[in-house]
Amino acid sequence: MSRVIKDIDAGLKSYPDLQRVTEDGYIRVKGEISLVHHEKGEIDRYEVLIKFPEAFPRCFPKVIETSKKIPRVAGRHVNHDNTLCLAVLPEERVISKNGMSFKFFLDKVLVPHLARETYRERKGVYPDGEYAHGYEGLWEYYEGTLGKTDRTKIVEELELIAHAKWPGRNHKCPCGSGLKFKKCHNEKWHEIIKPGQDFVQKTLILLKENLHETN
Repeated sequence: MSRVIKDIDAGLKSYPDLQRVTEDGYIRVKGEISLVHHEKGEIDRYEVLIKFPEAFPRCFPKVIETSKKIPRVAGRHVNHDNTLCLAVLPEERVISKNGMSFKFFLDKVLVPHLARETYRERKGVYPDGEYAHGYEGLWEYYEGTLGKTDRTKIVEELELIAHAKWPGRNHKCPCGSGLKFKKCHNEKWHEIIKPGQDFVQKTLILLKENLHETN
C-alpha cells in the first residue's frame, strides 16, 4: 500500500486541485480536474472521486464524476454504479496488465475521456467515435478487430483463439479463405490475445451468455 500511496502522491503533483484522502479506511482521490487548451486556457472542469481496487495498478481506478455534468443516460458511458466506463475491457486489460502509474492513468486515460465528454456535450457527437456501452461495446470491439458482424461466428473464432492450438504461420487459415495463416488472420488473432489468454477465455464466457440471452 505504501508503494501505491507514493505513486498516487507523485501523480497528484501535476494535478493541484486533486487531493488524496482516507475515507472509512480506504485511500481515495477527490477534487477537480481542469481541462486546459494550450491556446484557449481552461475549457472545462470536472469534480471526481477516484477509488482504487485491490488490483490497481493492473486495472483502472474507479472514477465517479461527482459534478454530474455527464448525463446519466444511455450512450454516455456511465455505469449503473455511477463509475465512468473509460474503455472496453480488452483495451483496459492491454493498457494496465503490466501495471501503470497513477499519473499515466490521469494523463492518458481519464483526462482524454473527460475531454471527449466535453466535446460530446458541446458538439453532439464524440470526436473520434466511441464503442458502445457494456456488452455492445465488447461486440463492437471484436467485430472491428475480426472484421465480421455475425456474432455466432465471432464466438466460434474466439473459441479457437482462446482454446485451440494455433496453426503455423504457413498453414492454411482456419477461416477457410485458403490463404496462409500469416497472410490472413495471424495479426487479428495476436491483437485479440494481447490482453492475455485467460482474459479472452473469461470474456468469451460473458459473450456466449449474452448471445444466448439475446437469441
